[in-house]
Amino acid sequence: MELPRLEPIWQRYRDQGLVIAAVEANRDRERAEAFLADNPLSYYLLENGDGAEEVVRRLFQVRAFPTTLIADRQGRVLFYHLGFEPGDEERLEQEVLRLLALPGPG
Repeated sequence: MELPRLEPIWQRYRDQGLVIAAVEANRDRERAEAFLADNPLSYYLLENGDGAEEVVRRLFQVRAFPTTLIADRQGRVLFYHLGFEPGDEERLEQEVLRLLALPGPG
């Protein structure tokens, strides 16, 4: 599960300008609330919408979930990653560091 693995990255780099917005694609509010009760997240969790209001698919051409996008402040996608497996968060953190022009952790 990718969402809890993104929390430490958010905590480390939010003061440098990182914003994380996770999108609940299933439109199942009850399930999302139960997940958040077990996995508290301090970054944004958004609902994707439905049909013409399906924001993520429409704006970023996301075809499957989970998909991770790293975009700049103008909304230009600079990094794209489909799926999520344990360890992927390390690659994502390296991309965040590169785009924020920060030295590596440690």
